[in-house]
Amino acid sequence: MSDDNAMSSNGREEGRQADRAGRPVSFLIGWGIPLLAVLATSFLAIPMWVITLVWVAGFAWMGIGCVLNARRCGRRHCFYSGPVLLLGAIAVALVGSEVVSLGPHGFVIVVWSTFALVLLTFVPEWIGGKYVRR
Repeated sequence: MSDDNAMSSNGREEGRQADRAGRPVSFLIGWGIPLLAVLATSFLAIPMWVITLVWVAGFAWMGIGCVLNARRCGRRHCFYSGPVLLLGAIAVALVGSEVVSLGPHGFVIVVWSTFALVLLTFVPEWIGGKYVRR
């Protein structure tokens, strides 16, 4: 094994160990609970301002978690999904508070577009690997 391969393998191992998304409890706190909270708003009869607040908080919480995780372990997906989630939080706030109007389904469009973009942030991991070299 060459030194480059040893360093790459070692770097990936360090990244994996520092990856909060790879640990069940950390994943649950950072992404699972906020995701459950935002999805619960679909099944509860609550005012739109509360739904907006929950979605903004959920997207912001997950976005900050991704940004911190990217800095901590170099997770490629988190470098992209963090900003996408933070922008999604801003967009949800603007549409949910009716500062910006995207029609009767604008809120749903913003939410699903954010989710779709977050799913697309996994593609770079398939191409370039899970962790960015440091």
